[in-house]
Amino acid sequence: MQVAFTFRQFDGNEDLKALIESRVSRRLDHLVSGEAAEARVTISTEKAWTTLEIHVAAWGEVIKAAEKTATDLNPTIDLVIDKLERQLLRRKEIAKDRRLRARTEA
Repeated sequence: MQVAFTFRQFDGNEDLKALIESRVSRRLDHLVSGEAAEARVTISTEKAWTTLEIHVAAWGEVIKAAEKTATDLNPTIDLVIDKLERQLLRRKEIAKDRRLRARTEA
């Protein structure tokens, strides 16, 4: 999975990029295996809030998750990836149910 980063009024470094990329690939790659998937990570700062957004493009759809924090960014990364993981699992189950239903009807 390719991961692209955008920083808005946030000083991002290579360590943060590597951390996010490793967590995204470790937890989401198996859910979109065989697909040309892309993840776009946006980290922005507004006043005292830091917002982390991740958009995953797979199966011709865009799945989004976002979270705001005023403190540490590490737990926020896990929260956003948890949200994405649930959404991707739900999407995968829906596709599997459709395939099974199509087999039984034919």
